[in-house]
Amino acid sequence: MSSFSPSPYTYGALGKVAIVGSAPAISDFHKWLHPEIAIASAPMPLGRLDAAGLTAMGERLAQVFDFIHTYDHSDLAFFSCTSGSLIGGEGYDEKLCQLCAEAAHTETAYTTSTAVRQAFETLQVQKMSIITPYPDDVNVAERDFFAGKGFTVYNINGIPTADPNNRKLIYKIPPQDIYDFAIAHTHPDADVCFLSCTGMRVLDLIQPLEEALGIPVVTSNQTALWLMGRYFGHHSDAARQRLGRLFQL
Repeated sequence: MSSFSPSPYTYGALGKVAIVGSAPAISDFHKWLHPEIAIASAPMPLGRLDAAGLTAMGERLAQVFDFIHTYDHSDLAFFSCTSGSLIGGEGYDEKLCQLCAEAAHTETAYTTSTAVRQAFETLQVQKMSIITPYPDDVNVAERDFFAGKGFTVYNINGIPTADPNNRKLIYKIPPQDIYDFAIAHTHPDADVCFLSCTGMRVLDLIQPLEEALGIPVVTSNQTALWLMGRYFGHHSDAARQRLGRLFQL
């Protein structure tokens, strides 16, 4: 009979992060965060994937984070949605960070777009190609958001789905299709390829794409995991080994 080997880690010893988002990928964060970072999470339903639907989701954030706080203490709050945290334009992500921190009763809060911007700055990249599963109007809002932050957006291209306003179709996009689309739509002068959306299954594509493109590859959930880990002072071995150049800095 095999012997039992207890884990050397204590779950929650480094602290707890409260995460609210609409994508099923939140359930995978335990696999990538350091094992001593605890998670309290709650879903944020998103109806139609357009400016109105994303804005309405932001308006419900405080209620959900406040609900989490009623039964659990957290040290950090995180809103996990890329387009939903930038749809309001300049200053919108900072506004949501303040709102989430107040509702969750934490000193600090981040959004996905905040994490992405900090990742770009850490990697010292400026010129990008952005790959999304979004409809055109959301892509325009994202392009304008990052351009307004001083980045050069060579192109932003949406992977076609049967209904670009149906967020449930995003998780069904085969990773191979995302890989091929990114290869075909990364501008030759870009110094970073950004795969934007917390709902796309792309974490396992980071290393292969970095090898093929020769530039850093940034994804929404990758930057979230990176920023959470940096906040608590520790990244997991799995993240350092498999989630690209960002985790080597």
